[in-house]
Amino acid sequence: MKKHKIHISTLILLVLLVFCFLYRTEIVTFVMSNVAQNTKVTAPNSNNYKNDYKFEFVQTTDNFHVKNKQDILNTIYTVLNSGQDNFTFYCDKDYKECANDLKSVSENQALLSVVNNMVSPYNSYKKLYVTINTYGKAVIEIEKLYSKEDITKINNKMNEIKKEIIKENMSDEDKIKAYHDYLINHAVYDEERAIQIEKGNDESFKYNSHKANGPLLEGEALCSGYSDAMKLYLDELKLPNYKISNDNHIWNLVYINGKWLHLDLTWDDPVTSDHSNLLLHKFFLIDTNALLKLDQTNHSFNKEYYPELK
Repeated sequence: MKKHKIHISTLILLVLLVFCFLYRTEIVTFVMSNVAQNTKVTAPNSNNYKNDYKFEFVQTTDNFHVKNKQDILNTIYTVLNSGQDNFTFYCDKDYKECANDLKSVSENQALLSVVNNMVSPYNSYKKLYVTINTYGKAVIEIEKLYSKEDITKINNKMNEIKKEIIKENMSDEDKIKAYHDYLINHAVYDEERAIQIEKGNDESFKYNSHKANGPLLEGEALCSGYSDAMKLYLDELKLPNYKISNDNHIWNLVYINGKWLHLDLTWDDPVTSDHSNLLLHKFFLIDTNALLKLDQTNHSFNKEYYPELK
């Protein structure tokens, strides 16, 4: 009797082993998928440069089991805005197009740039990677644009400038104008780098004119350097703002006095034939109608990305 029991147990075990071998892929997929769906994901810890503005195109989220493309964008925005270098999230089990949508979003540099425009320059990326495995586990990895050394030097310089030009009794508009004028008076447009970029040359350059380091520390700036330097100050003023861009240009947009207004330091610091350093206010806190009357070509933008301006 005992021997018979051992024989039946062995047979059952063999059947189970054969079943597991034949259906090993399905079993692993089922187990891993359920693990992914039941994994609790907490919101990323935030650094000192997180903003709390409520934009329309992307929003802060605490749902990291994404169900659609908007959830993906909200997750990327939340992670960038928090200042994290990497983060793991998951696709909802019913979101069949998740892998395709993730690939589509991660390869759309124009779209990712819009999300990047809405976070502090210190939290913005130089490179961003999104990967996903077959079980719906996705990972964001971020290479930051600004180093810790950059941030320290820029913050020190901004504090020095504010002590020199900002008075407590100034209105926000007066403070922005003082900072706008200081940057333009102490920097010039980096024509050499702009020409090389237009030619498609990807090489090392003398100045960090594409970042806030350029206008603040080196006296040379591209439009991205001007707009980063201004955004850092607008963030300090706690004014809702983001950078607005197209394929060729980037400038600032700020909510002040109940309106969304444009602010373009690059075009208020024009390049002249005799290299004289002009200071203009043509593009200082103007509405969209005024902006497009002045220039429709270089200041065109996709209103889908910037619904505040519809």
